[in-house]
Amino acid sequence: METLNALSSFFDGKEFAIPLWEVIVFVVVISLCLLFGRNRLGLIVSYCFVFYWGFVSNMTYFSEILGHTGWGMPLYIFSGFLMFIVAITGFFVESKDI
Repeated sequence: METLNALSSFFDGKEFAIPLWEVIVFVVVISLCLLFGRNRLGLIVSYCFVFYWGFVSNMTYFSEILGHTGWGMPLYIFSGFLMFIVAITGFFVESKDI
């Protein structure tokens, strides 16, 4: 329960500062993916950027909240890696046109 309270207080009144050059790279890469019809690749790129920004921008907060539990940080990294593997697997599966 203590971890949930700390996690909810973490999200109250926070500002996320992402460097402008990273946002520009993100917009350019996503735009190219959409222009060339690579929708799945665009989704994977979006996921990677969001996961990276969520982790790097909030690394100190995550280490304060989850670092003391012993399972929090490995769980965050494992779940991100697992979602990335699922996305890559979905990328290579052929879709059927209905």
